Amino acid sequence: MLCWGSAYVPSAWLVDDLPPLAAAAARLGAAGLIVLAVLVARGHPVAPGIGPVNLLWLALTQTTLFYGATFWGIAHEGAGLAAVLANTDPLFVAALGALFLGDRLSRLQWAGLAVGFVGVAVAVADDRLWPPAVSPAALVVVGGAFAWGIGTVVAVRSLRGTGSAMALAGWQMLLGAGVLALASLAAERGPVDVDGGTAALVVGLGAIGSAAPLALFYVALRLAPAGEVSAWFFLVPVVGVLTAWPLLGETPGASLVAGVVGVALGLWLVVGAGARGRVRSAGPDERTPLA
Repeated sequence: MLCWGSAYVPSAWLVDDLPPLAAAAARLGAAGLIVLAVLVARGHPVAPGIGPVNLLWLALTQTTLFYGATFWGIAHEGAGLAAVLANTDPLFVAALGALFLGDRLSRLQWAGLAVGFVGVAVAVADDRLWPPAVSPAALVVVGGAFAWGIGTVVAVRSLRGTGSAMALAGWQMLLGAGVLALASLAAERGPVDVDGGTAALVVGLGAIGSAAPLALFYVALRLAPAGEVSAWFFLVPVVGVLTAWPLLGETPGASLVAGVVGVALGLWLVVGAGARGRVRSAGPDERTPLA
């Protein structure tokens, strides 16, 4: 969670050198290559375990739209706000799963959804609750989180019981990065300043900001119940805001502070309580949630 949360600041540095879609493509492309290369080096299978249609769907929703929107938010509203809003995707997954997949949410989870979405509304209020003044960039980031939720809900039934989750993540990131690169070539004309430092930043972000935390997440799931692991997702937006403050000079206003508290609490209630419920009813090989 610390790796994921702290990746927002170097992502903001990368946006200084590359347009947002190109920056997202570079980070996710590097991460996908690193994940697949490590699997090959360790002799693990690299087949994604799902059909091309589902793979393309997940790449478009959970990589292209989600990370494209997140980097757009970083470029236009700052890393702190993007960290808060992008990490609302578990709230959308829970809400959409209850509506369309028949998932049963406890009262605690419903309360978490309410608290989390109130936190989102406060965070995008731009320090003015009434009359509301919501920036388009903030709505783009929320839309990216919503796209992640749609991607999960639509594909979840066909993904249960598939092969390597790490291989799926690697191909998903790599394919989504390719679409982001094409979108950047077609739509972006911003300044491009690529040198050795930019290349090192891309590799570091791919390794430490994406590949490493993904691997650590699955290692943690082998060592502890999913509820104990997933409950810590609330740290990601908190770390994002706290690191953007001293390193980027993004002093959080009252609305952002209140928003991050609401989103973090909502995530802890929804993700932690939901995962604990699944562990109680699942066998030992069914604890790994869909990432």
